[in-house]
Amino acid sequence: MAVYAAESSRLYLQTLSIDDHLESYHRLASNDASMMWSMRKPDISIAESLQTMRKHLPTPEQPWNERWAIMLKGEMEGVKPKMIGVVGIVREVEIGYRLLPDYWGKGYMSEALTMFLAMWWDLDVSQKYMRLIAAADPENLGSTRILVKHGFIKGELKKAFYARAYLGGEVKSDLQYFYLDRPVLTEKV
Repeated sequence: MAVYAAESSRLYLQTLSIDDHLESYHRLASNDASMMWSMRKPDISIAESLQTMRKHLPTPEQPWNERWAIMLKGEMEGVKPKMIGVVGIVREVEIGYRLLPDYWGKGYMSEALTMFLAMWWDLDVSQKYMRLIAAADPENLGSTRILVKHGFIKGELKKAFYARAYLGGEVKSDLQYFYLDRPVLTEKV
């Protein structure tokens, strides 16, 4: 039986693992549309996706480097959940996420981010951090809307900052940074 880190009405978050998610991860990492805002080109082979997944596992030097599979619950009894995206910490204190295009515009990423943020602030590895950051291309309106909806505050805009692989790596795109402070805990009286 699978173990899930978080659950909502439609989704689970499950620690990303090579054994459980390699094929699904490859579908995501090889999809042109899901990789459109990335500096990385879509993966060509499952071996390439395996190498990428290995880089997304925590190490003693980078204990924060972890991703969670976004799992869509089966609609009928006995139907296994299927991976539709990933969310996690991509660089120290920087959140990243990606979703298969078939699931865009249906609220899944917002639902997954709500679960992830609640879970992240409770993890031991996050206790020393007072802020999360996120970065999105300003043209990626879906991503920027989700960040603002979840309380991220717009920060610095870096002009012509990164080369999108989707554009052949030759055109520099802007990058908008967003910041989210750790929620303040209030004691119950």
